[in-house]
Amino acid sequence: MPDQPLIRTLKEGDLFQGFLLAQEAAYRVSAKGSEYLDLKLADASGDLKAFLWDVRAVEGDMDAIRSDVFVRVKGAVTSYNGRLQLKLDKARFAADAEIGDFSAFFPVSQRPGPEMLAEMDGFIGSVRDPWIHQLLSALFIEDAALRSAFAQAPAAKSMHHAYLGGLLEHTLSILGMAEGACGHYRGMNRDLVVAGVFLHDVGKTAELSYQRSIGYTDAGNLLGHIALEADWISRAVGKIPGFPEELRMQILHIVLSHHGRLEFGSPVLPKTPEALLVHYLDDLDGKLEVMFRAVKDEAGSGSWSPFSRALERMIYRTRWPEAGPVEN
Repeated sequence: MPDQPLIRTLKEGDLFQGFLLAQEAAYRVSAKGSEYLDLKLADASGDLKAFLWDVRAVEGDMDAIRSDVFVRVKGAVTSYNGRLQLKLDKARFAADAEIGDFSAFFPVSQRPGPEMLAEMDGFIGSVRDPWIHQLLSALFIEDAALRSAFAQAPAAKSMHHAYLGGLLEHTLSILGMAEGACGHYRGMNRDLVVAGVFLHDVGKTAELSYQRSIGYTDAGNLLGHIALEADWISRAVGKIPGFPEELRMQILHIVLSHHGRLEFGSPVLPKTPEALLVHYLDDLDGKLEVMFRAVKDEAGSGSWSPFSRALERMIYRTRWPEAGPVEN
C-alpha cells in the first residue's frame, strides 16, 4: 500500500491524500440543485463516507469513478452527527496498476488462514458419526474450490464478521461455544450440532461477492444462502450411498431454521434441540462481534457508540477493568 495513513487512525481535522477503494460511488443532486459526489471509501482498516461537493474538482473522466474502483482523493477529516467523514477537495479514478498490493484495501480476519483451516480440520476429524464425517470431509476437505472459498469469504455484507476470512472465523467461534454447550446439555447430539454449524452459512461462499467490496451475487440476490446450501447438502448427500434419510432431514432442518424466525428468512422454526442451539449460538456470536466492534470504534461521543442499526441500540463502551492476580 502507498505510504499513507490508515482510515482507522484518522482524527477530526486531519488532512488526507492517497488511494482508497470506492465501495460505493454515486453522483447526486443537493437540495440547492448542485451536483455532488457521494462516496464510501475504504482500506483494510475500515471505511468512511466522503463527499466532493463540487464535481468540477473531479479530475479526468467523471464516469470512471464508480463502485469497486480505486480512487485517489485529497481532503480533510470532518465530523457529522458523531461520525467522521472526508470532505474532499479533489478526486480522480486510479488504475489498478497504480495500487500494487490490493490486500491493503480489504478488511481481513486477524487470525491467519492456515491456522483457522487447521482448526477446522481438527473439528472435522473429531466427528465420530461416519455419515457426518464423510459429508463434512467431502465438502470442506476434498472439494478444494469450496474449501478455498470457505476460508476467504466474509460472513456478511455488513452486519458481522464482514471481512475476508470472516465466515471461517465465525464458524470456528460457534464451534468453540458448541463444544461447551454440548458438554453441558448431555442430551445434545454433538456431531449433529457440529454438522449444523459447519453448514448453516456455507452458502455465503456463493451468496456474497468479495473480490473487491463485499456485495451480493446474482445467485445471492435471487436465492439467498439458505436455499443455496440446502441444495448443496442434498447434492452432496446424494453422492454418499446409503446416507440415512432421517439424518439428511435433521441436518437440513438445522440449516433451514438457523435464522430462528420466519420473518428473518427461515422457512421453518427450530424444532429440535440441535437446531435451537445452532440458532442461538449463531445469533449470539454475530451480535457479540458487532458489539465488540462498537466498543473499539472511536466514533461517537464519550462512553457511548453511535446508534447501531444491527443491534438497534447504542453500546456502552466503558469497560470494567479485568481483575488482576489475587494478593495473599
